Amino acid sequence: MPLSENEEQILAEIERQLAAEDPRFVARARRRRLSRSLSRTVKIRAAIGLALVGVVSVLSLGFIEGTGGTVAGAIGMVFVFCAILLGASVLTEKPERQHSSVPPDERT
Repeated sequence: MPLSENEEQILAEIERQLAAEDPRFVARARRRRLSRSLSRTVKIRAAIGLALVGVVSVLSLGFIEGTGGTVAGAIGMVFVFCAILLGASVLTEKPERQHSSVPPDERT
């Protein structure tokens, strides 16, 4: 449910007050949000890389006669399967909300 204009203004005011009172806290929250989006990008790239290695392995080495080709093809299929699992885990992750919980204050 989207916020009303009044609610957005109130939220923006709260954020400004928080930034003025504790800039370290705001900086940590921003770094955490950035690291989550980067880890998602890294997982997607890793899944694509695994899939490519697996497909290349199956297509190039899988046609070799004998046990070597069979093993290479099986290893390639394992790479493709891992890529599918990794990609599915990224796609099924709940997207981070705009105003999610932030790390607790480390001061005691």
